[in-house]
Amino acid sequence: MRTEHSIKNISIGILSQIVLVLLGFISRKVFIDSLGIEYLGINGLLTNVLSIMALVESGIGISIVYNLYKPLADGDRTKIIALVQAYKKAYGFLALIVIILSVCLFPFLGVLMKDGGNIENLGLIYFLFVSKNVVSYLNAHKWSLINADQRGYILAKVNLLFQVITMIARIGILIVTDSFILYLVIELALHIIQTIYNGKIVNKRYPYIKTKEKYSLDIKTKENLIKNVKAMFLHNIGGFLVFGTDNLLISSFISLATVGLYSNYIMITSQLSSLVTPILGGIGASVGNLIATEDRDKNYSIFKVSFLVNFWLISLCVIFLYNLLEPFISWWLGEEFILNRLSFIFILINFYLTGMRTAIATFKNKAGLFTQDKYAPVIEGLINLISSLILVKFYGLAGIFMGTTLSTLLTIFWTQPKIVYKNVFKVSVRTYFKMYSLCLLLTVVGCFVTSLISDLLFVGGSFFVLIGKGIISIIVPSIIYLSLFYKTKEFKYIHETINRVVPKIKNHLPFAG
Repeated sequence: MRTEHSIKNISIGILSQIVLVLLGFISRKVFIDSLGIEYLGINGLLTNVLSIMALVESGIGISIVYNLYKPLADGDRTKIIALVQAYKKAYGFLALIVIILSVCLFPFLGVLMKDGGNIENLGLIYFLFVSKNVVSYLNAHKWSLINADQRGYILAKVNLLFQVITMIARIGILIVTDSFILYLVIELALHIIQTIYNGKIVNKRYPYIKTKEKYSLDIKTKENLIKNVKAMFLHNIGGFLVFGTDNLLISSFISLATVGLYSNYIMITSQLSSLVTPILGGIGASVGNLIATEDRDKNYSIFKVSFLVNFWLISLCVIFLYNLLEPFISWWLGEEFILNRLSFIFILINFYLTGMRTAIATFKNKAGLFTQDKYAPVIEGLINLISSLILVKFYGLAGIFMGTTLSTLLTIFWTQPKIVYKNVFKVSVRTYFKMYSLCLLLTVVGCFVTSLISDLLFVGGSFFVLIGKGIISIIVPSIIYLSLFYKTKEFKYIHETINRVVPKIKNHLPFAG
């Protein structure tokens, strides 16, 4: 049953992302043609600014989802209701805090924008972003329940439909009016409708959570929740300092237009990542249940399977991006939208380091290991911020990305695996770094080999040349990896699982019953 739910989450997620990726590229092209690169920059900047507000969430969502796994497995409705009610109450309070902080932050927006004085109606734009952020909190307690119950695929069909409608509506608004305000208004209105509709679906599936009777958490659960929330608050601060400050630094030290250029790279890497995230996320949705019900040997064996899948997918993504990201942007938007080569290389390095953390981070979070390295993300974030501020003076845009690389290697890169291997698997962490080193070597070799083959076989920058390079970037490294791993236990497990569940996938596709 655990595997079946993972397959449902994976299959729905992948198909959803394919549709959204295609519409996303069309939407971005229309956006730039209609509004220009400065508005694209403000869009990316405000998204980052408002991610500061996510710090007030303090990890409550992750902590409560973790605490929901066991009562859901045991059918303990009393504890489920108590956790959901606690989550709802907390998020109502947090929504108010976000509004207050947003108002306080607004006067400082001008400081964050270099060469961004041409943006009209900045105040209205800002508070439309804030409104969408606040709306997301309204039914957050319900999302935690359905995700912890491994039923996220139930909402995926509805989310896909609303996202498609939203993208089409935004494209239409830009083509007809060239208005960024109307673009944001239609996005907000549809987001509100989607949130309400999804809430009704969850209520229908879990009618017992609608009770007006108040339930209290037991002392042990409450203490554990508070401890984890405090730890996750530090994780969130560190996460923001690492991943949320790039656009702020670029906007402040280089230009708002460069934020727009960089956002195209991030859009492509994010879209590609979103295609593999359902696979890793689908596996991850079952890890909490796995840890709660299985022994450490079983956990470790499944981790090695997850790590192999994680490496294979992220490695292919990096090789694909190495060969196609710049040629694609040149074909899609024009050569003037290309960043310098050094910045591009460090964008790929950071993509790889972040992507390769997925398997180990999933097991760490699902095992509830929030306090063991609670200060590491803050240290990582401070190293990133300080080093980026120094390196940007010497290397410009690339210096900001170098800071991210440096901070990751000095902290989270080694602390997370050490904690998981010690507390969950109880084996030496050296095996992890041996696997990682081999994977890194294979990825680097894959980049150079596929680049060499692509340059020999294809000339020019046409769409068909891009397709040819893409095929080479996927097939060649896959053949190499297959020849190296096909005899391993992990690959045999993956192969057997695929053979068992693929016939079932068609029954779980969007709108297939």
